[in-house]
Amino acid sequence: MLETVVALKIKDLTFDWRLYPRFEMDVAVVARYAAAMRCGVEFPPVRVGVFKGQNIVVDGLHRIRAREQLEIDYVDAVVRVFESEAALFAECVSLNSAHGKGFTGAELKANIRRLERYEFNVDEIVALTHVPASEFRREHALPFLVLTSPSGKKISVGHTPDPNDLVEFKNALKVCARWAESRMIPIENAETLASVLQCFLGFGKVLSNA
Repeated sequence: MLETVVALKIKDLTFDWRLYPRFEMDVAVVARYAAAMRCGVEFPPVRVGVFKGQNIVVDGLHRIRAREQLEIDYVDAVVRVFESEAALFAECVSLNSAHGKGFTGAELKANIRRLERYEFNVDEIVALTHVPASEFRREHALPFLVLTSPSGKKISVGHTPDPNDLVEFKNALKVCARWAESRMIPIENAETLASVLQCFLGFGKVLSNA
């Protein structure tokens, strides 16, 4: 499909970190791009999304920052109108994963989680992130956690309990509650905490129907 390229003033563009699929900008990449631009290297146009009256940078942040370093006021851009934040974020993920530096493991996991919150299905997420389905399943998997009940029984978090084991699950939940009250939950990072909490919520649904 033929795309129209227009020149936009950089000062009229909006960059929203909430919609950027990376955790940080790479200053080394910006410097490298700026050096190439000084030598006359032509770069492809950036991508801009129009959403709620704003021209939001979808892809090309490093190119824009490089042009700013060179005190260039304009940038060539392909502009597209978006009807939802979900569609805009999906485009950001798709374009940033298709070229340039790949996502880190943490970035990929965060992007997958957010796409799920926007209700994209597995096939759509695999296509947007450009990762094999097997890698998606690995990034999506909850951590395997085993709790030991007061009676010594091993209970695997993340699996639906047998009705006969509900008492053991209740005991395990009491342990979890004490962790929360003492703020001593044994976790390594916030992502693990979120996953553990999801497991606990799943337990709660089972217990409430018991």
